[in-house]
Amino acid sequence: MARDGIDLSELDEFTDRLIQSSKEASKAQRKFLQQQGNKLKRKTLKQMRLKGIQEKTGNYKRHIKRGKVWKERNGAQAVRVYSNAHHAHLIEDGHDQTVNPGKGKGNGHGVKKGKGIGRKVGHVEGREVFLEAYEAFAPEYARASEEAVDEMIRKI
Repeated sequence: MARDGIDLSELDEFTDRLIQSSKEASKAQRKFLQQQGNKLKRKTLKQMRLKGIQEKTGNYKRHIKRGKVWKERNGAQAVRVYSNAHHAHLIEDGHDQTVNPGKGKGNGHGVKKGKGIGRKVGHVEGREVFLEAYEAFAPEYARASEEAVDEMIRKI
């Protein structure tokens, strides 16, 4: 299409490529975030083993999951790694160690009125598994995201 001696066909082709690449970029971004979420999940499981958290009861390891990719209010996409185990926050953040009352000898000696059901005997420090895995993964994620953006720009 020529107007006043200016050929705009190349500009039209470039516009079409930009529109097509934006659709492909959205799919590529989603796939990239899923892959990075899986890598963070593996790093979190590795961090759990390094911290010495053992699987005696509670299925802590089994409940560590990668969530779905979602869009935030500002339009950015995000993914998270989390644990939906009921006791995950106790391992992550720490908790007071209590002794449950018993009927016989030992630390419990029955429930005392006004004292509550358990007696505090100490504090268990949080292991911060997710925080340390995230901090170790952040530089790797930044590098991978730069490479992914460069790849998308090259495709245009």
